[in-house]
Amino acid sequence: MKIPNLNFPQSLLLVVLFSAIQIYIIHISEIVYVPLLFTLLFSVVYGLIQPKKGWILALLQVVILIAAYWIMEAQGIRAAYEQTAIFASHVSIFPSFAASFMGGFIRKI
Repeated sequence: MKIPNLNFPQSLLLVVLFSAIQIYIIHISEIVYVPLLFTLLFSVVYGLIQPKKGWILALLQVVILIAAYWIMEAQGIRAAYEQTAIFASHVSIFPSFAASFMGGFIRKI
């Protein structure tokens, strides 16, 4: 299977789309493993489509997730499981960067 070559603005649009999906998953998830699994999967995609700039995409995803959590919290929109949501959104930086690196490494092989 051939990996598509997306330019950077297209990749940014993909990050926004994936982050919106991730925010929904974080807010409905009962256990922390599901949001972190999707964080890993989406970040591997970032590394595959942008092997040299995948870390920027992963950083943008983390910023969107954390900002969206706090914006929704300020608006009064509560997650179904608040402790899971806050943990999954704030700890996502670690799996996001690691998976983005692995995706870029796999693409370069």
